[in-house]
Amino acid sequence: MPKKTTMSDIAAELGISTVTVSKALSGQKGVSVEMRQKIIDLAQERGYQKSLGGKSQENYKIGVLIGARYLGNIDSFYGHMYQIFSAKAGKHGAFTMLELLSVEDEMNLVYPRLIGDGNVDAVVIMGTLSEEYLAMLDDELETPVFYMDFADRQHKKDSVVSGSFYGAYILTNYLFDRGHRDIGFVGTLLTTPSITDRYLGYARSMMEHGVKINEAWVLNDRDADNKGLDLEKNIKWPKGKLPTAFVCNCDLTASMFIQYLRNKGISVPDDISVVGYDDFVYANSTEIGITTYKVDMEEMVRRTLKRIFHTLRGESYRGGLSIVEGYLIERESVKSI
Repeated sequence: MPKKTTMSDIAAELGISTVTVSKALSGQKGVSVEMRQKIIDLAQERGYQKSLGGKSQENYKIGVLIGARYLGNIDSFYGHMYQIFSAKAGKHGAFTMLELLSVEDEMNLVYPRLIGDGNVDAVVIMGTLSEEYLAMLDDELETPVFYMDFADRQHKKDSVVSGSFYGAYILTNYLFDRGHRDIGFVGTLLTTPSITDRYLGYARSMMEHGVKINEAWVLNDRDADNKGLDLEKNIKWPKGKLPTAFVCNCDLTASMFIQYLRNKGISVPDDISVVGYDDFVYANSTEIGITTYKVDMEEMVRRTLKRIFHTLRGESYRGGLSIVEGYLIERESVKSI
């Protein structure tokens, strides 16, 4: 049986992107009259046929770019997110290519080697990168780009994020409900949009309960350039009175912070309660279950893939920022007082 001609085949023959072919064949704007006619003529010549019901069965290639600093260990949050993404993409007939961006390449604005123009039909960036690097990609990368777990300031790119603000707000309210009022925060502000959003959710809860934030209890967990977690290096341990609870910006920070407290002879939750965020389980990271706010990775992946396929098929859809809410999970790291 002869192989069916796909939009990718037409794009390769004309030396253009699959998106351009999709736009031309679906009557979308953004393609010159001359190029549109070339695409239509070649499609007819090669016997291209759209799938029934408007559902394309193209073997799309999707490139995924992740900063190497986020993949410090095999159990990394974004490593797990990529596994889910790759599996779900495969069920739709698409396949993925992963490229890790080193800290040096990000700083030096090195163009992606594996997923550059022509190699993939769409690019997904998991986890924020520097504004300078994102601006460089915006200027040079012609392939459609989608963000996961962060958004640009103007929301020009399609982005799918977890409900960081309300998640941290819910966690902090939970601590108040358990009797806590002296509550700190662990996470270096402005290093990632999600950390800042989670701090703001924490701050809103504190304000609504009439409690002033003690700046000495807002602790850094990483350098300002976000090259990796290092609590021993970055935490400035407060003098005098300590809070009864801390909101940590993620479960990895929470697990490391619990060990940090133990090294100081502080027991969790007997002396200090700790909550995290994301519900990502790190192997052997801590002996105690962490109360947390679960990130719905499956739904984040589903929404991102839906937007990618709409774009590549030239179909209209509502883009912009999409927030995926999660839910609170109670474990043993919080004590009522």
